[in-house]
Amino acid sequence: MKCFKFFFFALLLIFCNLTFADKRQPDPDGCFSCHGLPDLKYVDKQGQIRSASILKSDYYGSLHGSVPCKDCHRKITDYPHEEKDGLVDCGETCHVKEPSNGKAFTHKDIAKEFESSAHGKGLSKDFAAGNRIKEDTDSALPSCRRCHDNAPYIAASQMDAFKKEFSHNDAECGTCHEGDVWRNQFSGHILRRYIGNHLNKNVSNKLCIDCHGNIEKMAKIEQDDSQTKEKKAVSLAFIHSTESYNKTLHGRLLADENLVGASCVECHAPTGLHHGIKRDENVDSSVNPAHLAQTCGQSNCHKDYSKSVANKGFLNSEMHGVQTLGLGVETKVNEVLKPDFATFKTLSIWYKLAAILGSFAIVFLLGNIAWSIFGDASKLNKNNNNSILGAEKFQRIIIGSKPKKKEGLWVKIKKRFAKAKNDEDKS
Repeated sequence: MKCFKFFFFALLLIFCNLTFADKRQPDPDGCFSCHGLPDLKYVDKQGQIRSASILKSDYYGSLHGSVPCKDCHRKITDYPHEEKDGLVDCGETCHVKEPSNGKAFTHKDIAKEFESSAHGKGLSKDFAAGNRIKEDTDSALPSCRRCHDNAPYIAASQMDAFKKEFSHNDAECGTCHEGDVWRNQFSGHILRRYIGNHLNKNVSNKLCIDCHGNIEKMAKIEQDDSQTKEKKAVSLAFIHSTESYNKTLHGRLLADENLVGASCVECHAPTGLHHGIKRDENVDSSVNPAHLAQTCGQSNCHKDYSKSVANKGFLNSEMHGVQTLGLGVETKVNEVLKPDFATFKTLSIWYKLAAILGSFAIVFLLGNIAWSIFGDASKLNKNNNNSILGAEKFQRIIIGSKPKKKEGLWVKIKKRFAKAKNDEDKS
């Protein structure tokens, strides 16, 4: 009897190990029966040849590798199926359990926060492979898949950081979480999110820069006026936000891989699920003047600025002012490099300073020309152009030397005739 119990217990352990050793979903919906075939192609309604093949290694090695296909593609019941039945809503609940609370995982709260943001008119559902081109051409707004792709756990560029920061993974996490399942599945997912969100702010910034760094694309955007609700052109500060950010200390620190600098999300969506980016004129925005003290005070660098009256001016500093780029605040996009006097009052301090110093330079040049013609022309050689440029005046007044007079043409001719006559008399 004891032998039977021992044998039963051993089988139970083996069964449990086999159960938990299943690293990825074994395709419970049978989708790979078709999509696992190599070179599976079809012609869509737009006449384009599309590939429907999905590599198992790519799928199982991705962030969504634990999610059964029909968790996302919920309406598919027939095979082959219509494209409309495969539309994906990123706010749906998955069958995958959230390890921290044992509940079904969902992006519903993130989708809700996104929809209430300045980007909220962008797509968060109805995704399909076939409408990606339409999505890219019909809207300049971000969407879930524009910012997030189904990438492998650890990006190649982040592997060194991963190995450095989590070399203790087996020693510490392994005291409770043992085996390949934890290492390859759960820990991989958790650590990748940590690497992406907390260790490399440049990776986070790239999601923003991919759109906001495209100046031509940004210049075509129109925003709803907060009062009239009518469409209006965006400001130069909006169009050139990436360039101006790169000029700030935050941007320069991150460019040098110094992660002390603040990323885009740390200022524009520091709370919640980091998808609630709002325009600065919105009273709920983290960059609205009413909340700047709190937003900037997140960092130990700026935590005391709101307390001191003398330092409150810091909170009014323009982080995306175009003055650092030498652009006029209200000049038109196609006139950025050609400011005129009509917009002089709105130009940056650099243009104003250049105009003032340029005026002095013009007065100085005209004065020297007048002096050379009407002033000391009788004393200096009229044919000497150095007088016009002020060289002879500089020699005479500043360094106290007299410039050597150059002989005129008539004087040279007279001397030559005199020399010739003298040589003739001697002969």
